[in-house]
Amino acid sequence: MGTQGAHAPTRLGRYELLARLATGGMGEIFLARLEGAAGFEKLFVVKRILPHLADDARFRGMLIAEAQIASKMSHANICQVYELGETARQLFIVMEYLEGISILPLLRRSSKENRPLDLGFVAGIIQQTTDALHYAHELKDRNGELMGVVHRDVTPANIFLTESGVAKVLDFGIAKVKDASAHTQTGAVKGKYAYMAPEQLRGGSVDRRADVFALGVVAYEMLALRRLFQRKTDYLTFRAVMEQPIPDVRRYRADVPDALAEAIARALDRDPDQRYATARQLGTALLDAIGKRPWSQGELSDFVRTEFAEEIAKRSSDVAHAIGRNKPGAHPGRATTMPMIAPEECPEPGDADYDEDEFPSVESTVSDSPPLEAMRALRDSSPNAEFQGQTPPPFGGESNTNVSGLSPLTGMQPHLGTVVAKRSLVWPLLAIAMVGIAGAALFLVWRQMQNQQPPPIVNITTTPANLAAPAAVVTPEPTTELAGGSARELVDPANTQVAELTTDPTDPTTDKPAKAGVTKAVVRPKKQASPYDVAIQGNKPKINRCAQEHGVPPGNARVVIVVLPSGKPKTVSLEPAALNSTPLGTCIRNVLSGATFPSAKDEMQVAVALKSN
Repeated sequence: MGTQGAHAPTRLGRYELLARLATGGMGEIFLARLEGAAGFEKLFVVKRILPHLADDARFRGMLIAEAQIASKMSHANICQVYELGETARQLFIVMEYLEGISILPLLRRSSKENRPLDLGFVAGIIQQTTDALHYAHELKDRNGELMGVVHRDVTPANIFLTESGVAKVLDFGIAKVKDASAHTQTGAVKGKYAYMAPEQLRGGSVDRRADVFALGVVAYEMLALRRLFQRKTDYLTFRAVMEQPIPDVRRYRADVPDALAEAIARALDRDPDQRYATARQLGTALLDAIGKRPWSQGELSDFVRTEFAEEIAKRSSDVAHAIGRNKPGAHPGRATTMPMIAPEECPEPGDADYDEDEFPSVESTVSDSPPLEAMRALRDSSPNAEFQGQTPPPFGGESNTNVSGLSPLTGMQPHLGTVVAKRSLVWPLLAIAMVGIAGAALFLVWRQMQNQQPPPIVNITTTPANLAAPAAVVTPEPTTELAGGSARELVDPANTQVAELTTDPTDPTTDKPAKAGVTKAVVRPKKQASPYDVAIQGNKPKINRCAQEHGVPPGNARVVIVVLPSGKPKTVSLEPAALNSTPLGTCIRNVLSGATFPSAKDEMQVAVALKSN
């Protein structure tokens, strides 16, 4: 049975409230029943504004906007909204009641038990979710104009898998439409940081590609069974989204096809122009890359009923109890408290009962100290940030212009005594101490600037194993006699060989003394850089940044990279092996995991020696 909740009204309009399902910052959700003739009844979910906020124009506008957006949608994979009602100044919306689980507890359990989700299951969820989002993004008003709907909160908690095997996108409560917002003013940040696109985190304008990014995060987590950006604090989560090198999903799941890893990487590109333009394009790319038939609705239903049988049975029992207690004559002469039917809680990082092992994050390379950009963005996304540029009531109506001015009292005699304030030595002494402290601080800063060392620089020496350096092919040319004897180089247009002028007294073609005053041109091959060197050197600035943030590597350090025939890194490991578990090792592995090498017929092994100056 669910836990007991507080007293609540038993009806809202024509709906009988049976149990409280959840309570949030602005509203609460109830399980409700609608009765009809001949014993007809149907269950719904009713969402209302909290009583003490019921008359607040802002919150009323939020609920109305949510209902207006959702009422225009009619799609099998979107939770339906049926009605917006009002009773005694209590606004409420009526939604369909769903039985099943959200994707979040599914990921937590699978991660804890180390059971990867079948690629066909992932394909089935992605197929239905992208269909729903594409439908919402393409929604038009009655004039045929695109509404520009953006969900802005696509997370595992907002993708619900019903008992019948249907994936439903929930909660368009913070959805944005073209030239308007459900409840966010310009510049405010809404959503869960770990699933927000970078442009959304910055408080900039967003379009459907923000949902493409969020669904890319969800797809990554369904495959890796690890949180991609979620960290223990909002600061670290923000920095992870904005600057964390995204590790290849194949690091956590080796059977992910190359094409699937590339499709997810494109969805997670921090530049919106480089992502898929629509959710449908993303869905098509992911399904083609998975290469397996998506699970059918029946197969998804069997999975839910089997894997979560205990949870579903308990919830059904709680619902049956809530219905039974409200039947006429069930509790004669006794007032009862409305029961609380709450889903299994999923603690988040920072909660006291959060267990990192149940759904861990990927390795992080960001430090704990928040940069100014993160602090500024998080400040702007605080609860008061949505009132930027407009003070909410009741404070907006306050003014000090109606305060009566103070005037001297008349008819009273002044006090005959004179009070002389005594001077205190505390403030002068305090001022002297502060000046001394400031001077000492400036001296320390000056000394630090004098002793400041340049940032560490890591020199990279690449040694590709199993790879012979390309031999320079030199076509013999007849010896050229040049008068004058001045030394210079002749470089061929193809830049593959160098003609060096020499005054060697021996003719290399006849081994006889050369003619006096004649300079010979000897053609020698020009050394060319290996394409593996080029690929590694291209990532040298990022590796130097790792050294600056986490310390320089030891003198004997090196990285060994196994490169697939496609040119993508298969494995990246450091020597000595103890470096792999350090922040420096994690940072370097993340950088080189994203490098692109030349394609080859076989796997190649590249050894990278790291030496710091």
